[in-house]
Order: sequence, then C-alpha cells, then structure tokens
Amino acid sequence: MLKKIFIPVLLVVLSSGNSFAQQSRTQAMGGLTYSILDRDNHLIPSDLRGNPAWLFVNEKETYLRISPSLGNSWGDYHRKYDSEGTLDASAAFTGIKTLGDLGTFYGFTSYNYENRRDYYRTLKKDTYAGEAFYFTDTTSGNFWYTGPQVQLMYSWPVFPGLYCGGSIYYEVMNGLKERYVYAKTIYRDLRTNFGLAYNIAENFILGASIKYTSSQEAIEGSDVNLMDAEVKNYRGETYYVSSRASSVTDKIQKQGFTVGTQLYWDDGEKTYLSLQCNYNPANTKILKPYKSIADVEEGYSAFEYLDIQFKGQYHVNENFLLGLYAAYYNDNSWSRASLSDLLIWEWKIKRIVGGIGSTYKISPALLVGLEYEYSSANVDSSKYIDKAFSKFTSGDHLVRAGLEYNLHENIFLRLGFNYGKIEHDILNGGNNCMSYKVTGGVGFPLFDLINVNANIQYITLSPGSSANLYRNYLKGSISIELKTF
Repeated sequence: MLKKIFIPVLLVVLSSGNSFAQQSRTQAMGGLTYSILDRDNHLIPSDLRGNPAWLFVNEKETYLRISPSLGNSWGDYHRKYDSEGTLDASAAFTGIKTLGDLGTFYGFTSYNYENRRDYYRTLKKDTYAGEAFYFTDTTSGNFWYTGPQVQLMYSWPVFPGLYCGGSIYYEVMNGLKERYVYAKTIYRDLRTNFGLAYNIAENFILGASIKYTSSQEAIEGSDVNLMDAEVKNYRGETYYVSSRASSVTDKIQKQGFTVGTQLYWDDGEKTYLSLQCNYNPANTKILKPYKSIADVEEGYSAFEYLDIQFKGQYHVNENFLLGLYAAYYNDNSWSRASLSDLLIWEWKIKRIVGGIGSTYKISPALLVGLEYEYSSANVDSSKYIDKAFSKFTSGDHLVRAGLEYNLHENIFLRLGFNYGKIEHDILNGGNNCMSYKVTGGVGFPLFDLINVNANIQYITLSPGSSANLYRNYLKGSISIELKTF
C-alpha cells in the first residue's frame, strides 16, 4: 500500500496536473464554484456548457497555458467491471489569440495516457454508459489507452451586440489489453458546436448553441497462441451469448445532439444572474459483423437528457459575496435487443439540487469561502431481462470550504475541504456513503510574464455498511500560463 501511495505522490509533486487545469485556483480551494469570483469561472454563456459565441467578449488577453497532469485511484469499492485502480497522465496546451475586430481564436491539444489495473473482463472503454450490453472475455488484466485530443474554437462579432462562434473537437484513443484475447481498441470521438449570443441590452445577454457528438469504439481480439478466443456478449447482467473464434470483434457507435439556451443578466453593480437549459437526445448501437459483409445491429439504447441550471451572485459589499445555485435534471433511457425487438432495460433518474454559499475577505490577504448543497434523486430502474426492479430516493449533502492567503506580492497559498454524505450511491451501489476531499495549492508569478498555479487533491469514498471498502483518488495539476506567445 505504501508503494501505491508514495509513487503517485512523488510524481504529482514533480509534474502534477489534471483535466481541471483551467480552474486550478478554485480546485485548490475545495472546488468552490458559484460563490467565488474567478477568471475561469464566470456566469456568462461561454462558461455555461461551452457556448463558443461569447468567447470574443469573454477573452480579452492573449496567452498560452501549459498543463501537465497526473492522477491515480485505487481501492475495492467499485462496480463489477471497474478496474482495481487507474493511473492517468496527460500534457495539455491551451492558447487564446485575440485578433481585434477579426475575432478571437482558441486552441487546445493534449496527449493522454491511461492504465487501468486489473480491469475485470470487460473489453469496452465505457462499460457503464447506461446501456444494457456488456462485452467481456474470461480474465482480468491491465488495459491501457493512449491518444491525443484537439479542439479549435473561433468567435467573432457579426455586428455590434451579436456574436457568433463555432468549435470542433476530435479525440483518438488506442487501447490494448495485456492478457488473454489481447483486445485492441480504437476509440474515436468527434464533437462540433455552434453558438450565437446577442447582447439585447447593456447587461442582458441571450445565447443559444447546438452541439453534435459522434463516437465509435471498434474492438478486436485474438489469442496470441493461435487458439480460439472466447468472449461473452451480455444482454443485461445475467444472460449472455458465448462466442469462440480465431478473431472476435465488437463495434459501438454513439451519436447525439445538445440544444442549449443561456440567459445572463446583471444590474451593473451587485447582482449577477444566469440561467441555462440543455436538451440532449442520444443513442447507442451495438454492431456485429455478419458473414464479413456488413454489420448487423444487435442492440440499441436510446437516451434523453434534460437539465436546467440557475446561478446567482450578490455582492453585499466589496469583501462579501453571496452565491446561489439550483438545478433540475431529468435523464431517461431504454435498451432493446434489436434482433428480437425486446425491451430489456429501462431507467429514469430525476434530480433536484439546491445550493448556497459565500466568500468573505477577512483581511486584504485572506479570503475564505463556504458552500452547501442538497440534492434529491429519484431513481426507477427496471431490468426486465434480469427480473431486477428497483425504485428509491436518495437525499445527499455536500459541503465545500476553501481559503486563499496572499503570502507576499501575488504569491498565494490555497487550501480546501469537502464533506459529502450520500444516502444511496447510484454509481457504485453503496448506502450511507461518506466522502472526504482535501485540496491544496499555490499560485505565483514568474518574471512578470508567467503565472503558475498548482493544486493537489485527495478524495476518499466509502459505504457506511463496510469499513473495509473504500475508493481513493489522488490527483494533481499545474498550470503554467505565458501572457503572450
């Protein structure tokens, strides 16, 4: 256990980072969100699910941000087809280039490495994505994925008050299981996004965006000893069709749209309000080759996601800020076995979240913050093929606390803490779960041209029913920002 903990900690200290590098400051402060003023955490549409149109107004400075990253997880509290733990690392580069009246350009690229240890039998990259279909062999083994991500975004003013923007995102991951069928995976993800934002009045913005996503995972495996490989195609969690062949394949195709609207208003002095609504229909197809001629659809899953989110901030005075958050989520899905046209699984999740928080500047050097959230989730799952039915309500609590201390001339020390109580853990199945999160970080300038922000996070999650089960996460990040390039 000491080796599991010490090596990741050492690597994090030397070259830490994670996918939250752009919010390194708030992540180091316990993940404070709606009750803190932060450059990368505004309420305006470009930060509400990524409407690219407002990029032109939101980003006024050119910079290049370099973000190496490392993270590790371990522990026995996980689902059946999860890995014992995962080591992931990446190096990311983010750039903003302002072009005056010609617009603003955003570029992002990263290269990612992920090693899933003792990945139990499953050969899919996203095993638990809401579908009722699993593709497994008969062994556990390490599974690694590597590949790049690229995103380009551009925003420009069409005429005074109206802004337009678009973005494209592309990711490719190559995977390999290091045991038995030695399954090879090629995962491809494409996302395009187009948005408009209109400044109706001086302090009133209306935005709209539409996003298209398409991904595909192609899996192929064979026994290196030139013997037949055995795989199992599960329909539900109990029944499967076993296949043996010199080469086994599976293909998963996903696509969906997200239509979003955003509203933002402020009174120019103390009150800032934002509202967003997103509707996302999507589907997944499980395809199998038929006589080496064409792919046949064996399984189909349909999804429908709806979320409405409200954020508000009120500046009591220059040292005291109040924040509010409210959200409603309605997610539905069903899966069918396409060849027999039988409905095999249906689930619905409705969730309401409410939060309140504040930050207060105790002195010119010390800022403290506190947020509390309560969420209520109603879950209704019917696994017809397994004759398994569940219906329950979970009331969950989350407290975030953070502080930032200015040690000397823009040299900052940051600390944070989270406490969570989960009545029913929807993801992992535990009851009365407790979660703790401890964060820390620093921020400082270099040579008047570079800003450095780094953070480290430790998270532990365990069900109340067993003191011997836990899941731990150790993550870190460093963000090096060059003010010009």
